[in-house]
Amino acid sequence: MKVWNSFPMLRLLFPFLAGVVSSAFLLELVHVSPSMLYIGLGSSVISVLALMLFHRSSRMPYAFGVLLWPVLFILGTLLTLSVSDQIFDDHIHPDKDGRLLTFLAIVDEQPKEKTNSIELVANVSDVDGQKFGKLLLYVERDSLSEQIKYGQELILRTKIQEVRPLGNPNEFDYSRYLRFHHILYRGYVKSGDWSVLADGRPGLVGWFLDLRSKLIDKFEDAGLNGNELSVASALVLGYRSELDRELMSAYAGAGATHVLAVSGLHVGIVYLILNFMLQFLDRRKKGKLLKLTLLIHCLWGYACLTGLSPSVSRAATMFTFVAIGKGISRDTNIFNTLAISAFCLILWEPLIVMQVGFQLSYLAVIGIVLIQPRLFNLWVIENRFFDWAWSITCVSIAAQIATFPLGLLYFHQFPNLFLVSNLLVIPAATLILYLGFCLFIASLWKPTLLFFGFLLQKTISILNQLVVWIESIPYSVLSGIDISTLESLMIYAMIAGLLVFVIQKHRHALYFSLTLIVVFVSMQIVEVHQQQNQRFITIYNVKNETAIALINGTEVTFISSKELQKNESAMLFHVRHHWWNKGIDKENFIELNDSILNRRLEWGGREFVILDLKREHNLSEYALDKLEFVIVHGLDNRMEISETNFHKTPVILSSALKGRSHDRLISVLSEESVWNIREGSVTY
Repeated sequence: MKVWNSFPMLRLLFPFLAGVVSSAFLLELVHVSPSMLYIGLGSSVISVLALMLFHRSSRMPYAFGVLLWPVLFILGTLLTLSVSDQIFDDHIHPDKDGRLLTFLAIVDEQPKEKTNSIELVANVSDVDGQKFGKLLLYVERDSLSEQIKYGQELILRTKIQEVRPLGNPNEFDYSRYLRFHHILYRGYVKSGDWSVLADGRPGLVGWFLDLRSKLIDKFEDAGLNGNELSVASALVLGYRSELDRELMSAYAGAGATHVLAVSGLHVGIVYLILNFMLQFLDRRKKGKLLKLTLLIHCLWGYACLTGLSPSVSRAATMFTFVAIGKGISRDTNIFNTLAISAFCLILWEPLIVMQVGFQLSYLAVIGIVLIQPRLFNLWVIENRFFDWAWSITCVSIAAQIATFPLGLLYFHQFPNLFLVSNLLVIPAATLILYLGFCLFIASLWKPTLLFFGFLLQKTISILNQLVVWIESIPYSVLSGIDISTLESLMIYAMIAGLLVFVIQKHRHALYFSLTLIVVFVSMQIVEVHQQQNQRFITIYNVKNETAIALINGTEVTFISSKELQKNESAMLFHVRHHWWNKGIDKENFIELNDSILNRRLEWGGREFVILDLKREHNLSEYALDKLEFVIVHGLDNRMEISETNFHKTPVILSSALKGRSHDRLISVLSEESVWNIREGSVTY
């Protein structure tokens, strides 16, 4: 109990966090009116006042703490509900009838360059000033749209679409991801349908983003280009739009993606650099206060310079509290510092807890604090170089132990060579940050600018080659892993039990972990048995495609176009996560061509046909009433069809079915016998 009492902020954070998380999922199930919010808020205030009075009159020292938990849970729930656009009755939903609508838009985030468009997140309102909230916009890419900046005011015309999940099993739910960022709708804007009204008031963040663009130009002036320029821009300044997809894949395969996204590692290095440079102020009377002020301003200035992304904001907040603790000469507990920083971030944006980066950041820091010192003390090394290498190795192991269950859950892979990559990448990233800052300082004189540019380019080139080499090693990444949320929580419970056993020497914690391991292994055995006996057909929702998986045990036969089968990105997003969940270890591919279309197919005792009726056909020749189901891949708009043509056989409308043909079949067929793949996949 004494150990638990030393973490007061952590004790307060748990119930508050539980309220935030539960209400975030509650929003998907029920509608909550504003009146319920006010009643709940009033009840919470009354409860807090009653608890304060009870605490003064009660002789039970733990009563106040125990009763405070449900109050904090309610406050976390109310805070999350109050900031969600989905719960307000007066939230205006744009017209979704396919008409072009006119909006006033203020660019709310730094635009991102895509292959054929510029991606914008904007706060929009109609011409009368009624606000709609955030909108995800894709502006057709040209020389003008490439000049759009943060904070600009635009007038534009677009068709609004609600962001909906595709409905494929185990697919990443992009609509939920956007909803947790308060985005419900998206639209595409053609080149002639927008113009800039004013540059607006970009404020401090906009000023820093302009400065970032100028600093990227300094990289170019120093001779950096290609992958070296894109990595320098990403690693030093947080600008990732120009990163090559293959290079990013190589970094991911080597377990080194974290160095390309400015986060806790980069902010920590900047903090150490600043702390070292300002050490002379510690000797002055009021130097510590001045040092603290400069540290905080420089940390947040760097955060703004890199785009003030959620990962940078989290890291800057954490190190701000660390700096405050050291600045006021308090030996603060790191867990209380983390809890306070998390509490502040959640108060500012409750749904931040649903972001993967937030979860990984805090778990990595907790793992490093708990595990790294104990690992490091297992081996005392006299040599300074090897001692430093062992320290980095311990940090990598500790962070990996704390984050790998989430990595398996969200990314379905484990970097087997993370120790090797981190041992090389972390020092290289530190050196690149130093060289980048030196280059900016030296840019006042051309020869020194070119000198540091040469050093920076060579360092990044070597780093890229090392990463590509590590990624090319066989079995460098263990991919295709699929675990459920429950299984990831079980793994964390096992880790927690083992840590308690090692740190506190409690045998019951060891028994708890061993019991969970037995249960976990038993669940895997049952799952493998089920996968070996599974047999079903799934038709996926892939835009403009017909994609069919015939699954028998752990073997799949996949019928689709050759283009989809070669598009590994689309296969990964729409299909492979489902296969990993079903334990597929053998894949067979069949091209969807004339040998497959309009012919009776049989699989597992089920007969079906994939109809491509782009020419005049007699539907009666297919004996549809004797089929298990029919997949309509294509249809001639001139064909006369009626519900009787299909003899009440279940009809599946493929995502490849085009415009008017799709709408005609929807209007003709009865709702009871038709499945529209555009609204979600179908499994038999």
